[in-house]
Amino acid sequence: MSSDSALMPSSTRSLPLATRGRGVWIWDENGKDYLDGSSGPVAVNLGECHPDVVAAIARQAETLSFAHRIQFRNEPVERLASEVVELLGPDFDRAMFVNSGSEANELALKLAFLHWDVKGMPEKTKFVTTTNSYHGSTLANIQISGQPRYSAAFRPLVTANERVRAPYLHRIRVDECIADPEPVVLERLRDDFAALDHEHTAAILIETVGGASAAALVPPPGYFELLRELCDTYRMLWIADEVMAGFARTGRWFGFQHWRATPDLVVFAKGVSGGYAPLGGVGISRRVSGPLLHARGAVTAGHTYSNNPIGAAAGVASIEVMRRDRLVEAAAEHGATLGEGLRRIQRDSASIVDVRGIGLMWGVEFGDPATGKPFPTDEGFTPCFVDACAAEGLLVYPSRGGVDGVSGDAVLVSPPVVISSDEIAELLARFERGLRRLEAAG
Repeated sequence: MSSDSALMPSSTRSLPLATRGRGVWIWDENGKDYLDGSSGPVAVNLGECHPDVVAAIARQAETLSFAHRIQFRNEPVERLASEVVELLGPDFDRAMFVNSGSEANELALKLAFLHWDVKGMPEKTKFVTTTNSYHGSTLANIQISGQPRYSAAFRPLVTANERVRAPYLHRIRVDECIADPEPVVLERLRDDFAALDHEHTAAILIETVGGASAAALVPPPGYFELLRELCDTYRMLWIADEVMAGFARTGRWFGFQHWRATPDLVVFAKGVSGGYAPLGGVGISRRVSGPLLHARGAVTAGHTYSNNPIGAAAGVASIEVMRRDRLVEAAAEHGATLGEGLRRIQRDSASIVDVRGIGLMWGVEFGDPATGKPFPTDEGFTPCFVDACAAEGLLVYPSRGGVDGVSGDAVLVSPPVVISSDEIAELLARFERGLRRLEAAG
């Protein structure tokens, strides 16, 4: 960052100045190219400067740039709502829009409370999530998130919430020497649910695939089917956090569609606009929307830029591109190649202990391959690896503290879904060179 910049820095690291981008590539002021191996923060699903999305935003800006949601309807947001509901499936009939994943998660919490309130159970005011989770940067979200690192700086402002244990297969396998941890995960989910304060708990908020704090934890078969059963048994709603996993990222339109279970509320953001506009929202099942609309007629929760026509136009265009170019199927195909390549690198690595993921959302966890244990925290392996990859012209997303909130090193590898086969090969080559650079440095 320039020393004379008036912008408050967002990192203590010296950051290059990005000057242009195209597809999966970004160039800095010195002309160096970077392959965006993380889609920014797993958001820029369509890569940089997609001409169809750029054109849609420009057309909308010239036609109608703003229409406040309590004064007007607007065509782009109504069309986007119809598109999202169709993609979610027949159990859903409504959608609401905000500007970010953090706002969308808070909106989902409000909707869950309102659901039970109109059903005569206003005492249901608590929420539960998993250990090792992250749901946003606002105070409500860092309070509910299970990853303590994100709330550490604001500890006096937050209170503890109930948790269920995350489906962290690698840790169970290594720490408890259990060769087949999948049944253990299901057993623990059942036990943890039984211990919750069911009378006062409105919902469980859970990432379909673990994101920034968990480096692509993928639950085992049967996990969400059991979660659905437990929510119904204990009269709780299931809120699926699809902020990272949604919109083609996992090789399906939404991550939950890999399982035979349907949430009550689905939170989305990031990829819904292809990464081109601040946009997030909540898909609402008929089970939730019906009683709310019957009792209240409308839900006024929102923000100044909720239902913004320019953001909605970006969302509609992004979905059109994903459909036309079959990018959901491409994410599944290229994701298999990416995962296979990362596992090949793991076999010859002195520092990778786990590779996990689905579609184009992969996590690489580092530690001692002989024991599977994490590296000492003070070694700072993750930031060193991120820097080593950047030196090779590759962007990966850091994921630290996943083991206990303090220790644990990992990165997310989640390139834009427009990536080509040749670019996947180049990503893997740069990843391996970055890893060898760091390992050689000791």
